[in-house]
Amino acid sequence: MYTIINKTKGITYNCTGNWPSSTVNDMLANGDDIIVISTYSRTIKIPVGFSTEFEGEWEWKEYKYSPDMFK
Repeated sequence: MYTIINKTKGITYNCTGNWPSSTVNDMLANGDDIIVISTYSRTIKIPVGFSTEFEGEWEWKEYKYSPDMFK
């Protein structure tokens, strides 16, 4: 599952299945400040910039986490 925290709008979205690229790309195109938490890979992802080098994809900074961190 992916949890997308849209800090700009104060809304949290939960998505299951594949990476929610259209949702994430729409938010980033609107200039929203987001954080994506993946329970699949146990990572917290923060967009750091847009790369035109690899087909115009967003670049992400990833941080590993353990579920025990939030207890």
